[in-house]
Amino acid sequence: MTAFTRQEVLNVLQEGWGPYIQSYQRLSTQAQVAFLARQGYARFADLLAHIVAWWEVGYQSIERYVSSPETQPRKYDVDAFNAEAVAKSAEMSEEQVIASFEKTRNFLIEFVKALPNSAFENEKVINQLNMEFIGHLSEHALPSAE
Repeated sequence: MTAFTRQEVLNVLQEGWGPYIQSYQRLSTQAQVAFLARQGYARFADLLAHIVAWWEVGYQSIERYVSSPETQPRKYDVDAFNAEAVAKSAEMSEEQVIASFEKTRNFLIEFVKALPNSAFENEKVINQLNMEFIGHLSEHALPSAE
């Protein structure tokens, strides 16, 4: 288990995810289309909805681990979960999904700031922070602007 400090997690939320939308928007149309195809999403909004849905799982799981350390991680059918996240946002415009992404990201910054120090010593919390916030960014890393 690689431990993360509060500041490392905040840096990912602020400096990794913070410019994510603008970095995507700076890509050429061709690069955007190719990126989304590689990621398996038809719309940028679908990818963002997927990210937000997993962020929600992440912070809710962390809340459970902090309040009841014996809580076991929930099992998810990842493909079904992702499909449901996309379906829930299907009627939303890209601007609405971007607003949801930013609202959730800002919530997470405050959430991480408020976590007790002991949370960063809990293996389940560390794993969740990695899966949803840190590792998830590398899974959806954007190509360099052309």
